[in-house]
Amino acid sequence: MSLLKLTLCTLTTLLISVCGYSQVQNAGFENKQTETTNMITNWGFKPREGFKSSIDKEIRHSGSQSLKLTSQDSKPGVWNPFSQMVPIKADHLKRIAINAYIKCTDVKEEVALWCQIRDENDKMIGFQNFDGQGIKISGTADWKKYSLLLTVAPKAKNLLLGGYLMGTGTVWFDDFEIEDLNKDKTPPSSAVSAYCNEFINIIKQNSLFTDSLNWVEIEANVRELSKGVKTVQEARFLADYLIEKLRSAGDNHSFIQDKVSTEKYTKVNSNPNKPESKLLSANIGYISVPGFSSTNPDVSLQFASNIQNMIRKMDNQTNIKGWIVDLRGNTGGNMYPMIAGLGPLIGEGNLGYFVKTVNKKEQKNNWYYTNGKCGAGKGVTLTVPNPYKIKNKNTKIAVLIGPRTSSSGEMTTISFIGKKTAKLFGASSGGYTTANGSFKISDGSTLLLASSYTADRNGNKFLQKISPDVIVTKGKDGSDADIKAAETWLNDH
Repeated sequence: MSLLKLTLCTLTTLLISVCGYSQVQNAGFENKQTETTNMITNWGFKPREGFKSSIDKEIRHSGSQSLKLTSQDSKPGVWNPFSQMVPIKADHLKRIAINAYIKCTDVKEEVALWCQIRDENDKMIGFQNFDGQGIKISGTADWKKYSLLLTVAPKAKNLLLGGYLMGTGTVWFDDFEIEDLNKDKTPPSSAVSAYCNEFINIIKQNSLFTDSLNWVEIEANVRELSKGVKTVQEARFLADYLIEKLRSAGDNHSFIQDKVSTEKYTKVNSNPNKPESKLLSANIGYISVPGFSSTNPDVSLQFASNIQNMIRKMDNQTNIKGWIVDLRGNTGGNMYPMIAGLGPLIGEGNLGYFVKTVNKKEQKNNWYYTNGKCGAGKGVTLTVPNPYKIKNKNTKIAVLIGPRTSSSGEMTTISFIGKKTAKLFGASSGGYTTANGSFKISDGSTLLLASSYTADRNGNKFLQKISPDVIVTKGKDGSDADIKAAETWLNDH
């Protein structure tokens, strides 16, 4: 899952009470609280440095005005959201769309709609945004109606809905509405039925959580929700519904990678962060390994080789007293280039296991690093030519982890666990320790499905978060407490 999704899921905004039932209030931004202020009735805004929210009387889709968000100097990855809480009542599982008209100019990153579904206790029980539905709005585009599709359960009481601008540019929003999509009761197209069956069968046969799901109820709901759906593109919300059911069963890791992202994943590394290295005082070698998001062989090899070359350079530069491997910013992706790159420090042999139960019997499949080769079972995923071996294999290694250490970042962490010279420092990891199998879907997307647990080289399973050997309390002086704690251990004879 991305950082933006996680942040939006926990976003709290200034909310204004609304009247009416299941209707967006002031949907066309026609009303302000007073004539002397730009505060817009019924809508709440989260101020962000570099952004400006205002009413535009010159550019609008209908009525006399629209909402305008603009930024000329915001930082990359920062967004300016707005929202409204709308009561919702569903006496049965139903399908709705949040519609809005959007126009934009020179948007460098993206524009989107988003929505949280909340129960009577104000707990979020569902979430969706354009990123999750493969909708990308950027650049310059004239007014167009966009729809965010949602599945609403009877326990839903409110929708916290809105939009945002990320990055620089200008965007206008107008004419929000909530549309009931359950009016058409005609059977779904054969393509939609096949798509649903394909998705369900993959989850049934491969999910770690399949036995925790009420498949009779789920399949009945899918049949009801799919009525009137004609195209596979429109049916994407059904896949999202199945992912939500997995979430409710305890699966926090499975997700859908859309067709565009799937194709991109095979070509380039979409993670902009790069490995970094430096020599710290007392001859301690430091290397930071971020997440890596690609399966392209050439790009993977370059990433792994770059890490090994950093280790080689520091090791040949001086007599290294100890190593610090920083995985605190490693949010996951493809584990093999990370492990192959760190192979000189991790060491050779079986490093961990993927564990699942088949026909009530536990099956293990190891992952390994040996002489530059990295893979699982009998397969070789990546080979680093002329692999490096550190001069002193008994040198101590401090591995730094934290809440952002997730998924493949956690698999890389597990690869160090059980190594006698290694110790973990920091805070507990993100808790995405299930291994996702990759399943191609007929629409070109990929289902990354939690299909096995993970265990270290000694067979110890990790079902949730990884706890460090040394929990570090952050200091008040602004220094990096994790590195300081690691240095103290490395310098301790």
